[in-house]
Amino acid sequence: MAELTETADLVHFEIADLAAAVRLTRRLAPRWTVSLHERRDVNLVTARLREQSGDFAVLLRELEAWVEEESLCAIRYEVDDREYVLYAGEADWQAIPQARYA
Repeated sequence: MAELTETADLVHFEIADLAAAVRLTRRLAPRWTVSLHERRDVNLVTARLREQSGDFAVLLRELEAWVEEESLCAIRYEVDDREYVLYAGEADWQAIPQARYA
């Protein structure tokens, strides 16, 4: 297997809700080295790929299952300085807090 570059071995997931980002971090931690960075506009969960053939595919399947379980419908992620969107399941619009207008 070719050596991974510093940017190619990291996958960054953008998660709006901090509690959801923590759940994703805990879910991925048994298999991957994971970190969580809180930002003002979005939380960033970063996973370091292992040097195993097909590890990226395994990570994306795990993420896909999590997105569906969380009823998020889709999340953005970045790998090798390119952004992508992963879609899975359907959104649970009832779970989203309603905006209140005065």
